Amino acid sequence: MRTPLPPLPGLLAYEATARLGSIAAAADELGLSASAVSQRIRVLETQLGIALFERQARSIRLTPMGQAYLPTVRGAFDDLSAGTTGLFGPAGRGRLTVRVQVSYAMTWLMPRLPDFHDDYPHIDLRVVTAIWANEVPPHEVDLEIRHGNGRWAGFTADLLHEDQAVVVGSPAHLEAYGPLTGPADLEQRPRVHVIGYDDLWQRLFPHTPPPSRGAEATITLDTTVAATQFAASGLHCALVPERFARAAVRDGRLVVLHDRLVPLRQAHYLLQREGKGEGGAHMSPEGRTFVQWLIRQDIEDPPLQPGS
Repeated sequence: MRTPLPPLPGLLAYEATARLGSIAAAADELGLSASAVSQRIRVLETQLGIALFERQARSIRLTPMGQAYLPTVRGAFDDLSAGTTGLFGPAGRGRLTVRVQVSYAMTWLMPRLPDFHDDYPHIDLRVVTAIWANEVPPHEVDLEIRHGNGRWAGFTADLLHEDQAVVVGSPAHLEAYGPLTGPADLEQRPRVHVIGYDDLWQRLFPHTPPPSRGAEATITLDTTVAATQFAASGLHCALVPERFARAAVRDGRLVVLHDRLVPLRQAHYLLQREGKGEGGAHMSPEGRTFVQWLIRQDIEDPPLQPGS
C-alpha cells in the first residue's frame, strides 16, 4: 500500500517560498494571499512532523530539514512538468492529432511537414498511422485522412484530394525498355502489382490480352509506398497514385513511362467522427489551419503532367 503523500497545495507553497525567498513573493506567484500560503506550509509541516522554515519577524529561511527536502520536491515537480509537456505539449499551445494511411504519410505528407512546422510553430502536430490504430484511442484523433469511396459508418467525410494513377519506373528501366507505348509493349517488361489497385493496368489498356507464356512475371506488393520504392530501385515499372510518385519523379528517382493518367475510382477524404460537425463547422482552429495548409500543397505543387 502506497505511503500517504504530502498535500500538494502545501508542497507548492513550500517550493515557491523556498525558491523566491519570501511568503509574499510565493503568494504573488501562486495567486494566493500571504496568510493562505503560510497556512498551507503549516499544514505540510504538521503532516511531516518537522519544521521546514525558521520564521523571524521580517524574514523566513529554510531549516536544515527544509533544505534537505527541497531537492526531492523540486525533482518531483520537474519530472511531472517534463512528462506533461512531453505527452501533451506546452501549455497554451495548439495540439492536433491526425490519423493517415501509411502510403499517404510516407510518400506525400512527411516530406512537406517541415514546412508546416516552420509556418505554424505554435501547433504541436501528432501524426499517427493505422499501425498504431489500437494505441491511440479514437477520441484522441481530431482528424483522419482515408482513401476510399467517401462512406464510413460513424464519420462525416469531405472530399480532400481526387487522384489519378501514373506509370513510373526507374531511369534504368527507361534505358532498358524505353517508354511504354501499348499493351503489347507492356507484356515484355517486369511490373509491380499493388493489392487494392487490381484494375488499374486493365483500365490503362482496356484491350490488354491475358499474359502469354513468355510475358514477364509481376511482383505483388501490399502498399503503394512499397511499390514506388521497389520501382525506384530496380527494373520493374509500377502503376501507382500520382500523388505518391510525385516527389520521386521530381527528384529523379522515378520517371514517367506513359503519357496517360488513369483516374482512380476512389479519393482521399477528410474524416471527423459524427457529432464533431459536418464540413468542419466545429473543427478546431488548429484543424482548420492544417486542412487549409493541405489544400495549398496541391495549389503550390500541382500534379505531374505526363507528355507535356
